[in-house]
Amino acid sequence: MDIRAARSRLVQETRARLGDLITVRPKIRGEMSVADDPSRPTMVDLKGRFDINPDLDFLSGRDRGMAPTRFAGRLCTISIPRADMAWLPKDGDQAEVTSRPAEPIYSIVRVVDDLPEVIVFYLSNLKAAA
Repeated sequence: MDIRAARSRLVQETRARLGDLITVRPKIRGEMSVADDPSRPTMVDLKGRFDINPDLDFLSGRDRGMAPTRFAGRLCTISIPRADMAWLPKDGDQAEVTSRPAEPIYSIVRVVDDLPEVIVFYLSNLKAAA
């Protein structure tokens, strides 16, 4: 077995055993509001992988020998197998990790559709969990 096939299989096995249940809600953005998109059904109980990666950004340069100020942001992504998707989400749609009730509802801000097996969504925190 080659390395690429092994790595691909590992991702699928990890998702199957440790994956989260994801709900994706289609949304339409108007000038002043966001509403449900009736042309696309809500996708529920999708098996996906939710990842959190701290992202450190420099806010200012070094000043008089002091360490730079840093901001620890929360970069979140969800990856779902392409075959499990009924439709391709787009910017503005909402995603919720239903298997983690403490997680907030997220807005999809970018969709990466160039991978052969999975679709990756980059998320922005929309509102806190109830």
